[in-house]
Amino acid sequence: MPTLTQNRYGKSRVRFLKNIRHSATHHDVCELEADVLLSGDLDGSYLSDNNSSIVPTDTCKNTLLLLAHDHLGTCRNSFALVIGRHFLEKHPHISLVETELRERAWARIHIDGQAHPHAFSHAANGTPFSTLRHSRESGETLSSGIRDQLVLKTTRSSFTGYKTCDLTTLPPAAERFLSTRISAEWTFSDLSADFQKADQAIHAAIIRVFAENHSPSVQRTLYEMGEAALAASDAISEIQLTLPNVHFLPLDLTKLGRPDQTILSLPTDEPHGQIQATIRR
Repeated sequence: MPTLTQNRYGKSRVRFLKNIRHSATHHDVCELEADVLLSGDLDGSYLSDNNSSIVPTDTCKNTLLLLAHDHLGTCRNSFALVIGRHFLEKHPHISLVETELRERAWARIHIDGQAHPHAFSHAANGTPFSTLRHSRESGETLSSGIRDQLVLKTTRSSFTGYKTCDLTTLPPAAERFLSTRISAEWTFSDLSADFQKADQAIHAAIIRVFAENHSPSVQRTLYEMGEAALAASDAISEIQLTLPNVHFLPLDLTKLGRPDQTILSLPTDEPHGQIQATIRR
């Protein structure tokens, strides 16, 4: 007899934008795409025709919309906590709620140097997100971060002194471009923190390291990013970072009369190196 070892279900890609009106003309907007997955005393719905334990996924969608209407502000992390707590309070047979919120970031348009009160432009570089795992047994684990933020610097990066063998063809580079798509996820140890302030400080610290520190390798830069993130906020306990290489390869223009040129490159990110690590206090 086969055994059901694990199950969860829910609703994915529930999208909504909330207009947060501070006055008749001064507004903020928050646009999210939400996933919510439920686990608990649900085996009967898989092992029999009894559907009495199933909270319909359409109900999950309606729940997200109502909670967004009533509770969503400009902080994803606080809203994730609202979602997890609601499902556990509303449905006693549910023991675990897993939520992910992905934000489409909007930045205020500036006119003549002044921030417009209700006009916005899509800030397209990277996807901010929050994840919450809310368990009746083990409590809440909240993370925040950004995925696929494309960054580039044209100097202060090198790669030399690496291990070589008979299959090594990569030449050492004392000077090179450094480009990556930053994906970072930090875990909060303090759920009473000012999440927006922490997110801003952590993200700024990561970007500062990328821009200002000399990079002898992506590995070293990743670790320095993690160090800076932990120093930037006491509210987090660890950070996971993923930095894939985005290569800009020098183009050979010898046949066009420009031998040994160093200013024109070919952008390519396939195949690419993949560097990952977790840094914890």
